Amino acid sequence: MKKKKTVKQQLIYGFILFGMIIITGSLQVIFSPFTFVRGAMLLSVIGCSMGVGAFIREFFIMKNNEKKLIE
Repeated sequence: MKKKKTVKQQLIYGFILFGMIIITGSLQVIFSPFTFVRGAMLLSVIGCSMGVGAFIREFFIMKNNEKKLIE
């Protein structure tokens, strides 16, 4: 049971970390005067957004598995 809490905590920490990366990358895209930097940062923001989506998906899968175990 303790191992599941550790995995949940890691998912939450990863979500927070990727969220901060997305916010800073988005600010870079908005305020950068250089087109190349905007394009590169936009690609990295999209990649990090996919990572956050994967973390959220895993979190919901774990939540559903816990409900099935309880029932």
